[in-house]
Amino acid sequence: MPSQTDTARAKVVTLVQQKGGSGKSTLAVNLAAVSGQNNPPEKPDAPCPVVAAGIDRQGSLEDWSARVPEDRLPFDYVVTKGRIGEIPELVADPAVTRIFVDTPGFMETDPDAPLDADPLGTGNTAKAMEEVLQNTDLALVPLTPEWLTHRPAEFTIERVLKPRGVKFLVVINMWDSGNDREKDGVRPELEKLRDWCRSRNYPFAAQAIRRYKIHSKAPEDGLTVIQYPESGTSLRAREDFYKLALSVEQAL
Repeated sequence: MPSQTDTARAKVVTLVQQKGGSGKSTLAVNLAAVSGQNNPPEKPDAPCPVVAAGIDRQGSLEDWSARVPEDRLPFDYVVTKGRIGEIPELVADPAVTRIFVDTPGFMETDPDAPLDADPLGTGNTAKAMEEVLQNTDLALVPLTPEWLTHRPAEFTIERVLKPRGVKFLVVINMWDSGNDREKDGVRPELEKLRDWCRSRNYPFAAQAIRRYKIHSKAPEDGLTVIQYPESGTSLRAREDFYKLALSVEQAL
C-alpha cells in the first residue's frame, strides 16, 4: 500500500471479480454517483473530489459516463485502458478524496497456476490490475444469484485479494427480491448467498442490490441511480445504493 497517510491520499474502492457480467460497472458508476452527490466540490469551478476510473480497454465506464450530461454528472471520470501510472497519480492528487475503480470483465489469470503462484500473470491487463490492487483500500466483490459467479468470486478472494492483503467486502448483486420467497422448504436465495459468505468467513454488505430493469437501461439512457425518473422502483434502487455507500464508508 502507498506510504502516504490516510489524510494525504484518496481512498480507492475497486470493483473486482474474475467473471464478467456480475455488475461491476453498475456498482462502480452508481457508488461514485452517490458519493459525488454527498461530496460536491467546495466551489463551482473546483474539481470534483470523487473520481470514477476504468482500466478496461473496452471503456465501458467511459461510454456510460460520456452519455450523462456534464452538468448532471456528480463525479469526474478517467479511463486508463490499461495504461500504467495514472491511478497512483489520482491517489496522490490532494483534490481527490474517493476513487471508484471499474476493472475488466475478465482477469488475465491462470486458473491452473500452482496454489503458491500468483495467478494474475504478466501481461498488460495483469500489470494494470496489479497497480490498482496495490492502491486499493477496499475491494468490492460482486456475487450474484447466478451459480456461475460463485466460484470466480471465491477465486478472486482466495487467489488474488487475500495473498495481497487487500481488504474486501462481498456485495450481493442482481438479487430478484420480488420472486425470492421460501417455497417447498427451499430457503430464499438471499439467505443462501449470505450463508455462502458466512461459511467462508467472507464479510458481506448488509444491503443487497436488487435487480431492476432500470439499472440495465441506465447506461444507454445516460443516467446514474441518483437521476432515475421518479417512481417506486427508482426510490428503492437509490435506497440500495445509499445503504451500500454507507457500508463502504464504514469499511474504509
